[in-house]
Amino acid sequence: MLQKVAESKLEDAAILLANNRYSGAYYLAGYAVEIGLKSCIARRMLADTIPDKALILATYSHVYKALVGVAGLGKQLQDELDANPLFTQYWGIAGEWRPEARYDVVEAAPAQYLLQAVGDPKDGILRWIKQHW
Repeated sequence: MLQKVAESKLEDAAILLANNRYSGAYYLAGYAVEIGLKSCIARRMLADTIPDKALILATYSHVYKALVGVAGLGKQLQDELDANPLFTQYWGIAGEWRPEARYDVVEAAPAQYLLQAVGDPKDGILRWIKQHW
């Protein structure tokens, strides 16, 4: 379910961007990454098992790097960063996002850059996340 939500947020962001609603597009593209990473975390949880409290609390983070750690994907992320310079650039762009962006006025360029960073089918952030969910 979280996988569909992440993809849906990115689709909604693209619709907003196409209609010059840059702030909303930026905000939702960032949430697509967060939700995608949380999907990777959810995959680690077992049915009929109470997860560790620290794991649950860490899952409430909005910081991508922290969520990557909770998902157990630190090595995979580093491998991708080492192997793919465009992904590295995209990760840097996406890393600027924060949930408080919902209160910001975002211009066209930052919204376009973030959507490209998240949605690029060859080198984008969501493409990488999908390999692990």
